[in-house]
Amino acid sequence: MDDGKSKQHRERRRERIEEKIVQMRADQEYDAVREIIEFNKTPADLKADMDRFVIGQEQGKKIMCTAIAFHYRRLGQALKKGMTNSGGDIDIALRNITSPKANIMIIGPTGCGKTYTGETASNLVGVSFVHADMTKFSEVGYVGQNATDILVDLLLSAGANPNVAQMGIVYFDEIDKIATETIAYKDVSGRGVQKGLLHMVDGSENTLHIGKERISLSTKHVLFIAGGAFENLDTIVKKRMARQGLEGNWRHFLMADDLVSFGMERQLVGRFPVRVVYDQLTTQDLKDIMIKSQGSALLAYRNDLLAWDIDLEFTDNALTAVAERSEQEGTGARGLTSVLHRVLFEDMYCLPGTYTGTLAVDQNYVKEKLG
Repeated sequence: MDDGKSKQHRERRRERIEEKIVQMRADQEYDAVREIIEFNKTPADLKADMDRFVIGQEQGKKIMCTAIAFHYRRLGQALKKGMTNSGGDIDIALRNITSPKANIMIIGPTGCGKTYTGETASNLVGVSFVHADMTKFSEVGYVGQNATDILVDLLLSAGANPNVAQMGIVYFDEIDKIATETIAYKDVSGRGVQKGLLHMVDGSENTLHIGKERISLSTKHVLFIAGGAFENLDTIVKKRMARQGLEGNWRHFLMADDLVSFGMERQLVGRFPVRVVYDQLTTQDLKDIMIKSQGSALLAYRNDLLAWDIDLEFTDNALTAVAERSEQEGTGARGLTSVLHRVLFEDMYCLPGTYTGTLAVDQNYVKEKLG
């Protein structure tokens, strides 16, 4: 008798948990759809928000924010109409609406803010984000990951909700590493990976196998951003410009043909009509990132030390020294965290619990720690 009651209790408990999970997914889906439908930021609004995090790259941010703002405003309006026509059914609305999109390709050196811009944009819009490192991917039959693994990551970032996932952003990092033919680090699987990405970027219907489940996921509304250093691409552009008698900054004359000459598949390049060229960050840019960005590594370290009642202060010359070392190491903004960690490591280890007050860091201290 008691065993029967215990069994009934466990079953009711499991049913309640399952009901809560279903309700949580429905709430998440509703919130995500509402966020898109109510999205009304202008490109200038979005850039103003992004300026709090991404320092420099003014022209690049304008192009990025315009493309992203128009994409989600367009999708939101179409979704609102589709929801009305489908009686509030989100799944039917997403399937039926047709919303053109302009995927983005960012070209620029390591550490100039390409990935950070994409991730920041997704946070500001309020959509799922996946960062896919293309150096890890290969076509089926070669060692590495399959391109469809990206969609599994997208699904997971969306709380396993396919409708939420298909409104997100996927960032292909180091897209230039899968170029073929003309580059020194040629990868025999590069062409296959590019064709796999083309299928995905085209807005295909995909079936994902997760355990015993088969989940359908459309990429029709996913915004794709591709970023890469494309080392020596400027040489290709400048040679073409010389042949055509063109003069000026090569960034203003970049064409799809130049990316094809680099080793990208023409069809894939064509799916990224918005192209942005980011500049190498200067010493002043790197200083501004430490001082002004809300995502600054220096701000993070300062807050960490404040938790131990230690007030971290850098002189202007110390900031210059850190920025110069990061620039010398060629790691850009990404390298600031590493350089700052080397400067502060001993203090972070020794001071908590033994010292409170100001920790002043000047230029000589930075140089002493960095050697």
